[in-house]
Amino acid sequence: MVTTTRTQKRYDHRLRELVRKTQDVSGAVQYGVPRSTARSWLTAPSVQVVTADPLNMDAVQLQQEVLRLRTRTQELIALLRVLLVVLKISRFALDQTRLSDGKDKRSLLRVIDRSRSALPLRSVLRIIRLSPSRYHHWNRAQQCPLDDRPSCPRLSPQQPRRKVQNVVTDSSAVGDTTIVGRRRSRATEA
Repeated sequence: MVTTTRTQKRYDHRLRELVRKTQDVSGAVQYGVPRSTARSWLTAPSVQVVTADPLNMDAVQLQQEVLRLRTRTQELIALLRVLLVVLKISRFALDQTRLSDGKDKRSLLRVIDRSRSALPLRSVLRIIRLSPSRYHHWNRAQQCPLDDRPSCPRLSPQQPRRKVQNVVTDSSAVGDTTIVGRRRSRATEA
């Protein structure tokens, strides 16, 4: 036996309010709402609806909002133009500059991710002059510290860890032992 489920249609809250205010169901029926549903809106209590502010604005308020947003957009475009010219004049480019601090890299990656909602990644990387391969390498490296000296064994297993490097440096200063691989040998044996 096959059972079919009936999906309940949902209607715009503004249409409900219009029917309730005018006490006339004919407007809703013209938009395809069943007459029985429109009649139920007359007696049913009003439903609390959360909407965005622009939906509740009249034409004059919307025009003022558009003008305010256009002004803000023009200001941001002007600021961006100034910053781009400053970057060009200073000949700053991330492909020629080394970011050694992991915090700087993480903050740059966060800003790039936030900008991706408005701009394509390719455009953002071209603007800041960061190569895509470097960006993707940093993104993959976020599992481990982003400092210049990789401490993540997955990324460079042949590289000794910092603790081992410190031991090598300390023992070479003393001059009595040398670390070869993982074995110690006496350097002063004759």
